[in-house]
Amino acid sequence: MSILLAEDNDDLRMVMPALLDGIDGLRCAATTAYLEEVGPLIAQHQVKVAVLDIELRGGSSLKRLPELKRDFPDTHFLIHSGHSNPELVRQAEAAGAAGYVLKSGDFDDLIAAILRAAG
Repeated sequence: MSILLAEDNDDLRMVMPALLDGIDGLRCAATTAYLEEVGPLIAQHQVKVAVLDIELRGGSSLKRLPELKRDFPDTHFLIHSGHSNPELVRQAEAAGAAGYVLKSGDFDDLIAAILRAAG
C-alpha cells in the first residue's frame, strides 16, 4: 500500500519512512514538508493513505482537506498531530479525515490507523 507522509518536522520526516517500510505491505512512496506538494505527490504515486501533519509549510492541512478529498476520492487521509485538542479532532472529522493520530502516541497506533483507513 502506497503511503504519503506530509510532515514539517525534519527529524520525523527522515525516520518515519523506514519505520513504515518495515511493516509488511506498507510503502512510504513519498514525503514532503510542503502543503502545495501533497496533491501532486498523491497523483504521481497513486497514494492509498496520506498521513498529514496538521500544519505544514505553506498552510493548514485541515483547511485543505476537503479539497484534497474531492480531488483524490480514492485516497484516505489521516491527521498526525502533536495537538490533543478535542476541537481539532472534531474539525478533522468534519473535514473528512479517516482518523486523527497523536504523535505522542505509540507508533503502532499510527500503523493501526493506516490499516483501518485503507479498509
